[in-house]
Amino acid sequence: MKKLTSLVLSIGLGGSLILAGCSSDNSKVSEGVAQMLDTTEQLSNAIDSGDQAKVKEVGPKLEDQWSSFEDDVKKDNKDLYEKIEKYLDPPIAGSEAATIDNEALGTLNDQLTVSLKELDEKIK
Repeated sequence: MKKLTSLVLSIGLGGSLILAGCSSDNSKVSEGVAQMLDTTEQLSNAIDSGDQAKVKEVGPKLEDQWSSFEDDVKKDNKDLYEKIEKYLDPPIAGSEAATIDNEALGTLNDQLTVSLKELDEKIK
């Protein structure tokens, strides 16, 4: 009986540790998505106001933010990973261009925002 109790407790503890690990990955992804959504909102505001200096400052931040958690997304949500990758590079490149096309950049930023919101909903 004592061995059975020890076995059950060991399995329960092991399962808890596995779940805790998954939770920390989701937490990391959730925090990263929230940060990126904040950045896409800042970028949208800068585009709408025509503040090209702010666009050039904010846009490139998306790449660093994404790189901090993209591997976790790729591992658990491959379809959304590919969708975000598809929509991530154009706004970054557009924000770094010598002449910024506000309309095109706004559309690209909106597509990225929608993809990030999809990921956010999926991991909740």
